[in-house]
Amino acid sequence: MSPQIAKILACIRRAGPYLAIELILPGGSILALILWLIRNRAAVQRTLASVRSRAGGTAQFAAGLRPSTASTL
Repeated sequence: MSPQIAKILACIRRAGPYLAIELILPGGSILALILWLIRNRAAVQRTLASVRSRAGGTAQFAAGLRPSTASTL
């Protein structure tokens, strides 16, 4: 078996339980996403940290998400 096929099969094996939840349960997509986020918490935290560092820190990142409070009246 080639290494590429082995990688594809490993990916399918990891995703299998989440795909089954999505197909079987109503609202399964949300549940599968939550379960994936919980199981992969460390990777998600690393990704968020790198996004925040590129944005110049948490305060600037959060400030970009807040709506403007200036009145236009």
